[in-house]
Amino acid sequence: MLSKLLISNLVLVAIPLLLTSYFLVNTVRTRVENIILERSQAIAVRSTGQIELTLQNVFEKIRLVANLPSLYGSNLMDKEIIINSLVQEFEIYKEITILNKHLGVVRSSAYIAENGRDGIIKKNEVYRGLMAGESHFSGVQLAGEEKLPLINVFEPIANSDEEIVGILWAKVDLKAIWDLVDNSKIGGEQAEAFIIYSNGQYIAHTERSKVLGENFFPESAIVEKINQGISNSEIYTNSAGVQMAAAYAPIAPTGWGLVIQQPVREAFAVVDKMQSQIKMLLWFSAAAAALIALLYSQNILRPVARLVEGINRISTGDLRYRIEPLGRDEISDLAGHINKMSAKLREFQIKLKRGERLETLSKLASVLSHEIRNPLNSMVINMQILRREFNKSKIDVNKMEHYNKVVVNEIKRVDELVSNFLLIARPAKLEFERVQIGPILDEVIAAQLPGLLTKGIRIERNYLDNPALMVDTNKIKQVTLNIIINAVQAMPGGGRIFVKVKGEKNMGASGAQDMAVISFKDTGKGIKANELNQIFDFYFSTKPDGTGLGLAVAQQIIEEHGGYIKVRSKPGQGTSFILYLPLAEKNIV
Repeated sequence: MLSKLLISNLVLVAIPLLLTSYFLVNTVRTRVENIILERSQAIAVRSTGQIELTLQNVFEKIRLVANLPSLYGSNLMDKEIIINSLVQEFEIYKEITILNKHLGVVRSSAYIAENGRDGIIKKNEVYRGLMAGESHFSGVQLAGEEKLPLINVFEPIANSDEEIVGILWAKVDLKAIWDLVDNSKIGGEQAEAFIIYSNGQYIAHTERSKVLGENFFPESAIVEKINQGISNSEIYTNSAGVQMAAAYAPIAPTGWGLVIQQPVREAFAVVDKMQSQIKMLLWFSAAAAALIALLYSQNILRPVARLVEGINRISTGDLRYRIEPLGRDEISDLAGHINKMSAKLREFQIKLKRGERLETLSKLASVLSHEIRNPLNSMVINMQILRREFNKSKIDVNKMEHYNKVVVNEIKRVDELVSNFLLIARPAKLEFERVQIGPILDEVIAAQLPGLLTKGIRIERNYLDNPALMVDTNKIKQVTLNIIINAVQAMPGGGRIFVKVKGEKNMGASGAQDMAVISFKDTGKGIKANELNQIFDFYFSTKPDGTGLGLAVAQQIIEEHGGYIKVRSKPGQGTSFILYLPLAEKNIV
């Protein structure tokens, strides 16, 4: 009888626990390995973004200087002041030289022979390209006793008739990029971070001898993916038979690529240790449960069920969940270790999200740099014209006023661009309160109703439920107003907007969750298929006067509330925006 009862308790308690531990360990290992690979990929993408931004600034500054009227004028002093100022202000420029179209030196920031550097530009395809107005930059060269990396950047100089009259040549110091590569390294002595050409030759490497020896990265498959513009992370076996966890990304527009890699046994050492600890702990708990099953079967089964429930919650991705104390036995110890493990995974998740935000801000900064360039160019040109007008013996006040207004308007434009960028980079802190969603929607609709009726647009409401939510009321109003305005703009000839509210269960990161589902469906012209995946991107807009921020900020607000947005649309059949927001407890009224 005792043996039968022991076996039955083993079947009821120990076997389910062991099975649960098996799935938990595998789930946790897979999740942590994915997090580590994603973190490495995020670091690689962020580093390439910084390198691209640095090179883009280098090229843009040289291009702007080459377009200055003073550079193709006859005043040699002005030319010398311009290039010396650029070298003094930006340490990345080691030397800047102005060459004429015959490659003779006109002016240089450093001592240089009048016929230029021997062989730096030969009359070949590069020279012909420069004479045709094309920019060019050389490969990386190691200069000086310290073998520091340099590239030569060449920009054609055209006069007002767009005739090429010379070449602006800059020697650019890449030591900062080498330092960035060194800082991108993850792991111990066998870990590596490096930049390669399209043929796999090392440009920069945490092990300098590989650059000095002109060595090549032997993994041609990864080199080919980088050349195809693919950014990814993967595990591969190198020529020495060592498994490596590698993350790589292309560096536009150079044709280079960045690779960050480390041995798998080193990258996943924490995972292996954690896996062994969890296995040992779970085996011990199973043995203890079997020994005391006869006397405390009910007391053990109950906490085991709660433990399994907590494990399931954590394994679905709800890393904020903590298993409540289960007593003072081995199962409670196990729950504590799982809680610690969940907390560690949450820390990895937060670090990954920070990396993703840095990547997004890097991309937005690149967009902002591009958008600001046009008003800055306009300001420079108009201020130069103002200077010429001011130096005339007879000043035309009307012209001076016109050019002054142009400069003021461009300054306002730059201020607006920066304000929009700060709106994204520094979102306001939410002020949560418990409210019902129905009155919020009614208030927004009531404010817009008079204008909608004059445009032939009707709103039909269908509130199947009136759920209570923990939200920032003003932010939710901002989101719903933006969606309604977009719907109105999609129906210039009039139409109808259907607003529906209901409560339902949805499978989210924390399992089944009660959600408020708020849908806005219009009868407008719909959204093209190639634009549907871009509507939530910052600065993307199909309207001539649109900022491209409305839907992007709306999505950001909903996600900060723990929800998400879905959109469905077909050209000519209207558009539906569906908001999913978590309900407050005891909230269906």
